[in-house]
Amino acid sequence: MGIHDRDYSRPQGHFRPTGRSKAGSLSVTTWLIIICVAVFVIDQFLNFSLKEWLHLSTDHAIWGVQYWRFIGFQFLHGSLQHLVFNMIGLYFFGPLVERYLGGKRYLAFYLLCGIFGAVLYLILNLGGYIVGTDFPGLLFNDTATPLVGASAGVFGILLAGAYLAPNVTVLLFFIIPMRLSTLAYALVAFAVLTVLFGGEGTNKGGEAAHLGGAIAGWYFIRNPHHLNGFFDFLGKADPTSKHFAFKHQNLSQADVDKILDKIHRKGLQSLTSKEKRILHEASKQQKEEEQ
Repeated sequence: MGIHDRDYSRPQGHFRPTGRSKAGSLSVTTWLIIICVAVFVIDQFLNFSLKEWLHLSTDHAIWGVQYWRFIGFQFLHGSLQHLVFNMIGLYFFGPLVERYLGGKRYLAFYLLCGIFGAVLYLILNLGGYIVGTDFPGLLFNDTATPLVGASAGVFGILLAGAYLAPNVTVLLFFIIPMRLSTLAYALVAFAVLTVLFGGEGTNKGGEAAHLGGAIAGWYFIRNPHHLNGFFDFLGKADPTSKHFAFKHQNLSQADVDKILDKIHRKGLQSLTSKEKRILHEASKQQKEEEQ
């Protein structure tokens, strides 16, 4: 995908989700949906042993030092309804963010949003455990209470989508039309209110995770260069994100990211002659790599 083909350079109004990458292989979004559905179905036949091994709780993640749960819990779901709503969010909004970041950085983005959701949940739960008395914002549920679901990652994707295409119209409950940015920030406001003032019977722990994922999504979509090293243990080459990889020493990736963000905020006419030259060189290099 060329720089000129990015979503924010197109008229904002709608976008079409796709399950395949440019090369025809399945997209990261599609793989995430497949894995979540497969885990949910398979776990029914394993007497929920996957849930027992992968769910996140303060007891397991902190006292038990079982850090794999920061990733594992993101592929578990407590009910069919929980799974369906998360997968709908992934299907409709994931491709927009994946096209912008590229597959490798998008996967890092998604997993980090989930991890940040878990971290905020654990901080508030530990705070409630230590304080021991009612205090707004802290979680007083049992430290063994399990946290499961892709919701934190999906919230991060929603906030990223609100940044990339704020004026896209979405249908709340498939009926009520509203701007994507309005929907995203309304859901964040609901999460904040629930965490601060939610009583017994509300999903305060889940909303805390949603809020952590949303914060991470808000930050990383504005600073995508911080995602670059997440999968370095697999090698530094990133064939799915060529539009962010520049080999010339005099062409800074961070500079190009800043220019692209400036176009998104102020339009192409706001660029200086130097910025236009950098963007032209980046586009030229990308075309050479794709030939």
